[in-house]
Amino acid sequence: MWTRQGVKQRGKKAFTLNYWKCVLIAVILSMIVSASGSSFNGGSFSIPAFRERIHEQDFDVTDPTEIIDDITDPDSDFYLDIDPDDKHDLANFTIGMFIVLFVIVLVLSLFISAIVLAVKYFLLTPFEYGCRKFFRKNLEEPAKLKNLVYVFDSHYKNVVKTAFLRDLFIFLWSLLFLIPGIIKSYQWRLVPYIMSENPTMNYKDALAESRRLMHGNKWKSFLLDLSFIGWDILSLFTWGFLGVFYVEPYKASTDAALYETLKYGIEAK
Repeated sequence: MWTRQGVKQRGKKAFTLNYWKCVLIAVILSMIVSASGSSFNGGSFSIPAFRERIHEQDFDVTDPTEIIDDITDPDSDFYLDIDPDDKHDLANFTIGMFIVLFVIVLVLSLFISAIVLAVKYFLLTPFEYGCRKFFRKNLEEPAKLKNLVYVFDSHYKNVVKTAFLRDLFIFLWSLLFLIPGIIKSYQWRLVPYIMSENPTMNYKDALAESRRLMHGNKWKSFLLDLSFIGWDILSLFTWGFLGVFYVEPYKASTDAALYETLKYGIEAK
């Protein structure tokens, strides 16, 4: 039966013995995780004077029929002198333009999303798994930085495939409300460490092994994560410096220690 204190003690001891490399890898890992979880928000542009007029007139630019009504109403500030016979054609043209713009925005969004996913899984995720391997190896002896790129040298496609499917399944479970997604993320949290030991493993076996190891340990793992909240608060008061130089490598090393504890029954030495 493992304890939070034992796992944290082993993680802290390991990272302090190889301090500066652990800090460097933890910074890289934090940047990768942040970048992987971020989204691209499209910008917007408008003519200030026109925007103010629109707000004053309570003008809904998302409704084509309202636009037609305003520009054909003589009492409207947006009135245009249009032949009544052309109003129908103008309405069809305006609605058509909105459909075209919608399709363009949709295609661009899909294109940008595809690029983001490609960068995430073909570049960032392999480095993330490399960071996880570094901290796992560092539990036994001072790890080398070359662990960071192990995925690129060892069964790259299989590791990327496993990482993608793991995240996809967690996302699909999250669609059933948030709680199932959180449970699955804890159930499969050990997959990066499992793949770092056996990069040839089939993704089904990797998910099954993580599920086996986490069986009965998800709540305790959640409490382990929660136990760092005090350190996170202190990090905020130091403008993040404490997080960079202590908290983040401490967390990453503890997470690796959790894997070894569940896999091999090893805690603090």
